[in-house]
Amino acid sequence: MSILLIFLFGILFLAGILFIKPRVKKDVMWKTVLVWALYGVGIAVLWMGVSFVYINANVGHAKATSTAIFLFGGIAVVVAVILARMLGFIGNKKVTDNKSVQA
Repeated sequence: MSILLIFLFGILFLAGILFIKPRVKKDVMWKTVLVWALYGVGIAVLWMGVSFVYINANVGHAKATSTAIFLFGGIAVVVAVILARMLGFIGNKKVTDNKSVQA
């Protein structure tokens, strides 16, 4: 089971790199470094959370398992939203062409 999780997270990590790389090349250096740092932190938090939940679920610590799900899951979601905002996936205003709309 753990080998399957490692394999799946490896695939997700590589997919994330392939997804972020073209968008990061367009920005300035400090933003590129910040995006990659956030990506690394997000992946690390997600891996730690999954391993923590997996270990505690096998041992039978229900309270620690549920707390870890909310703690690590919440941190991973917050980092993912910040990263998506920085990359322009969230919050971009759509620009309409005023010339094509004639009143």
